[in-house]
Parts: sequence; structure tokens; C-alpha cells
Amino acid sequence: MDSYAPCPCGSGKKVKFCCQPILDEMAKIERLQSNNQPRMALQLIDKVLKDHPNNGWLVTQRAMALLNDDANDNRYEEARDTLVAFLHHDQDHPLANALLALAVSEMEPMERSKKVIHRAFIKSMHAEPQLVAILASRLASELLYTGHEMAASQHLAMVMRLGPEEERQRTLMTMLELDSDTDVPYPLRGAHALPHYEPSEENAAQFKKARRLYINGCFSEASDVLTKLAEADKESAELWHMIGLMRAWDGNEATASAAFHEAAKFYSDGEFKLAVELETIAQLLDRQQRDNCIAARSRRYECEGTSRLLTRLDNEDHLYRLPPQQNTPPQLVATYQVLDRPLPTDDEIEGLTLENVPHTVARVNIYDQTEESPTLAEVIGSEGERLDKAIELFEKASGEFAKPADPPEDAPEDFDVLEWYPKQDIQMGEYTFVPPKTPSAVVTRLRQEFAEKRVNEMWLSMPQACLNDKSPQEAQGGDHAVALTAAVMAFDAFHDTRGMILDRDALLKKLGLEPLSLTEAGEDLDLNTLSTMQLLGLDLKSMTDELFYKVMQRALVVKHADLGYRVLREFIENRPQVVAENEREAEQAFLTLAEICSRSLRHEEGLEWIEKGFQHAKSQSAAFESQLMWKMRELTFRARDLSDPALNDLLLELWNYYGGKLPAVRERLQEFVTQLDIDPPWDNAIVVAQAGSGGTILTAETEHSVQGEKKLYIPD
Repeated sequence: MDSYAPCPCGSGKKVKFCCQPILDEMAKIERLQSNNQPRMALQLIDKVLKDHPNNGWLVTQRAMALLNDDANDNRYEEARDTLVAFLHHDQDHPLANALLALAVSEMEPMERSKKVIHRAFIKSMHAEPQLVAILASRLASELLYTGHEMAASQHLAMVMRLGPEEERQRTLMTMLELDSDTDVPYPLRGAHALPHYEPSEENAAQFKKARRLYINGCFSEASDVLTKLAEADKESAELWHMIGLMRAWDGNEATASAAFHEAAKFYSDGEFKLAVELETIAQLLDRQQRDNCIAARSRRYECEGTSRLLTRLDNEDHLYRLPPQQNTPPQLVATYQVLDRPLPTDDEIEGLTLENVPHTVARVNIYDQTEESPTLAEVIGSEGERLDKAIELFEKASGEFAKPADPPEDAPEDFDVLEWYPKQDIQMGEYTFVPPKTPSAVVTRLRQEFAEKRVNEMWLSMPQACLNDKSPQEAQGGDHAVALTAAVMAFDAFHDTRGMILDRDALLKKLGLEPLSLTEAGEDLDLNTLSTMQLLGLDLKSMTDELFYKVMQRALVVKHADLGYRVLREFIENRPQVVAENEREAEQAFLTLAEICSRSLRHEEGLEWIEKGFQHAKSQSAAFESQLMWKMRELTFRARDLSDPALNDLLLELWNYYGGKLPAVRERLQEFVTQLDIDPPWDNAIVVAQAGSGGTILTAETEHSVQGEKKLYIPD
């Protein structure tokens, strides 16, 4: 090295006046580290450290060698102790702080190591961005695993800013997956921009400190500083808004929701839509708190005589044994649905109503014996009356063949909890269970009746904490406009996680509220700064084609049912130039619209979009195979209702016209009717050619005689 270059140990001195006597040893250590020889590197480092005990380069190289010694996990503690001792002498050393955080995060739970990680964020972000990116990625993974999606998203954004190119690409894919995860309520997904806040002159220094902490990813510390500022500026909506975001990005949803409630209260005077958005987020975060959730628990039993146990369970009329599923673990030998009443007989199926249809209250899994454990049974259900009833029923049915299993040694209090679910979601969940051979029309009718009941009866009459324990019906007309509108948006999020469209405007009108106004979008709109709720509120018709196409791509990532429906209809019906430039996406748009309608129980409209897709393919002179795919999609839709009068005609058209040209189609159709357990219509039909026509289909039920020359029609 150049003798007058800055010394690599980080002392700030020139090489000549610092580490020049040990440069040769440093080079050897570096080669050993790069060749993945940590133990040999440690031997040389320890030798040189005897004469240079506080050399930052040697200390950090020793820590890296210990962290890289994969053969011995216990070396994390040694690395930690080495770095802690050194940081007493040089507390701001960037690499030492980053390595200490890496070591501690390997040894301790994230909650206990977060302070050390945040210290590394402050001390090391500028000098060691890639190590800080690793730490942010670890926090993001833990936050995702524990269900803190807003916090995970913000830490992933840090990785995008600091990580190397390859890591940024992986992180981008993770962020896109999170944005499109429909299991997460959509108001919690996507970007959430910080509001603009102007502090007073006397608070400017503290606000600057909070901003510096936020930029460095220390969200909890930033929120603490901002909360102190709020003591002097209690009615600042922007300040409470910032506090809520900081706490949410830290994973502290309980305190975040309280701040969002405050922000919504003070925004409501001038920015109603923003107040509704923050109140919606607050309500959704409130529902996720343990006090507002119900646990799904697993009660385990040790069993004897698996075959005899299964026989006993098969004979219980409140248990229904599910057919084997694909990709189930080999040791899972049977799964039963526990019902609140016996299955209806074949004669009773047609008359099923919401009042007499069985409901699933729990599930029973039976696991075969392995070398590690005996035969096990587990009863899984939501704690409370449902689970208690299921346990009682299982124990009665299994008798002496199942005994409660002892809990594991030193088991925590909630060792048997599998998941926590919001109480409101449990109360509005659909647990209808119909026999497998129930006609599709009956299943569809029951689902539609329940969907209407959930909106028009259950939700409207359900007391909610956000409405001072009033139901939406009771709260209308009072001083609850923001909270009530937000409750509708939260209810919309509940529907959207199930892929269904809620008519929000109709529900708002029923409650005496105005629908949320749409926002006109100009060319300067930055989509990356918009939250998902703000995306929903854009006026699609006011956009240029270029901006609309960008919005459509963003909407397809978000996968909000109603937004996707409106965007794709606008695309197909009002944007001919965009369609012409994106023909493949146009074909997919028809299919996506059909699927959205199907999930939202709009079966007839779904079929209309399938037909429009087919006609669009024909108008574009699409290949024979493309038209065939549309017909197969129509078949999939119509097969959901075996009483559909058009189903037989469609099967015959596929068999005679498409199957005649592609024999593989007939093989698929044979498999299809076998799976549906219906009679193949082509077994009782022939096609006869007639003068001036393409042929007439004759079936066993045909009563009309065919005039003219009769010939058996053979395709091609």
C-alpha cells in the first residue's frame, strides 16, 4: 500500500504512522479469509494481536473469522465478547458495530437484539451499507414471519437502498409478493408516504434528530422523539400521522393504531379521505391485537389401533372423512371435518337452507405411528364453544382408543396455539359444509344467501369498538362519519381477502354516508408513493393512456378485486389504443374479469366475459388453439353447475368440432366427464350432414326427424 494512504484499520492515520509494520501479516490474513480458511486466519490473527491488542482491523478480522467458522456455532459468543471489549475503546467503529449486530442477531431473538442492530444502523450505514442491508433483511424476515407486514415492507425498502445488485433483485421480488399477498388486508400493503410537518423553531432540532433516526431505520427511537414533540403539539394531524407510521414500521401495531386514531381525528376537518384511510389502518391493526383475537388450538391424543379408531370415527354421523388430498404428508392417514349436525340425506340436499345446512366447527387429523412417536390424533378448532364441542364429540367417538397426550416438558402457556384470528373475522366467516354430491346450483344459492346475510344483517348489527361499541346501524346519523366510513373500508378488506367485491358505495348510502370522491390524476403522479387505498380512489377516466397503463400494471400487482374489475373494464371498453398495443394483456383481461366475477358469485357475468374473450379471439384471427382454450375455459365455468342446460351442447361442440381436429381434446373430455361423474353426451349423439347446413346433432332424446340425405359425419 501507499505509505501515505489512509490505514485500513480505521484509525484515521496514514499507513506509515500506523499499521505498516504488520502489512505483510494483514495481507496473509486477508488471503486466508477470502479462501474460506477461518481457522488458519484465526491462528495468525491471535499471534499478531498479542503485540497490537486494540488494532481495529485485527479485531474485526478476528470477529469475521469466528462468524465464518461454520463448524462451531458457539463462536458467535466469542465474536460478541471480542467486539464488545474493543468497542469500549472505539465505540463508533463502523465495522465492529455491524459485526457485533450480526453476532448478537444470530444468538438472540430479534426483539432482544434490535437495540444492537439499530446502533449498527446509525454507526455503520454509511461505511458498511452491505452489512447493514443484511441486518435489515434479517429484521424483515422476522417481521414477515410474525405478521408485521407494514414493518417488513419498510425494512425491505432499506435492503433495496443499501444491498448489492443481486440482493436488490431478490428483495424486489419479495416486495412484489408482499404487495400482492391477498391474505394481508390491502390497506396495510404498499407504500405509505410520510406527511409534511413543519416543527416550531424551538422543536426544529428535535425534529431533525427524529428525521435522522428515521433515515437510518431506527423507527422506534424516532417515534419516541416525535411523541415528546406531540406533548407540545397535541392537535397536529401530521405529527400523529408520522408517529403512527414510525411505530407501525417498528412492528408495534398497538401503539401505532392509537396514533393513527389521533391523526384521523385531527385530519377529519379538512382531509376526510386521508382521515378515513388512517382510521381504516387503525381499525385493522386493532383487530390484530391478541385481546381482539381468538386462538386456533390443537388438542393432541395418543391412539391405539389405528384401523379400529378410524372405523369408530367413520361411524360417527357428526364426522365427515375428507377424500385424500394431493401433497399431504405420508404419515397423515385421515382428516375429518367435525360438523354441528349430521349430514343431510340425499332427499334433503335440494331443500338445504342456511338454517339447516351443517357447519364445520373443527377438524380432526389422524397421524400414523413413526419411530419417534405413537399414532396421534389432533383436534383443531377455534377456542371456545366450538372447540369444546368438537373435543367432546371426538372423545365420545374414539372411546378407549384415544387418550389425551401430555404437554411437552417446559411447554409455554400457549404451546398449543396454531394461529390467532380476529374475532370479527371468525364471527363473519363462512363455515357451511355441504356433501360432495350437492348440486352446484344449491351450493351457489347457499353461498349467495350467506354473502347477502353477512352484509345486510350480520355486519350491520355487529357492535364494533371503533364505533363506541355500537353497530353500524346504530352509529349512522351520529358523529361517526370517519369511523363508520373506515369500518366500511375495513369490511371491504375482509371481502377482498376472499377475492370478493363489496359494493362499498351502496353500503355507504345505506348508512347515510356519501361515497368517497375520486381523485383526478395528472401526468406528474408518482405511483410509487401512493398507498393501495389512494390507488383505489383514482379517477380512471381522467388519465391519459400512458398513465392508465401504469396504473393498470400496479392494480394487477395489488390484486384488489374491485380495483382490478374497474381497471380491466376501463381497459377493454374505453382504451382501444392501449388494447391494440397490448394484445396479449387484452386476452388475459377477459379471463381475469371472468375469474373476479366468479369469486364474487356473479356467475352469469363471468360467462359473459368468457364469451367476449372468445369473440375477441375470433376477431383477431386468433389461432385455432386459442379459440379452443376459450371454449375449455367456458366448460370449466359451466361445469360448476351440472344443471346448466348449455353444458351438454358445449361438450358436444368440443367433442365434434375441436376434438375432430385435435384428438387429444377427446381424451381430456373423457377424463373431464369421468371426474364430474356425468354421462358423456357424445355416447348418445351422432352428427348428420344436411344440404345447405353444417349438420344436426341427434341424441337419444331427439324427437325431430331429419329430412334429406342422411350421412354419418366424420370430422376431417
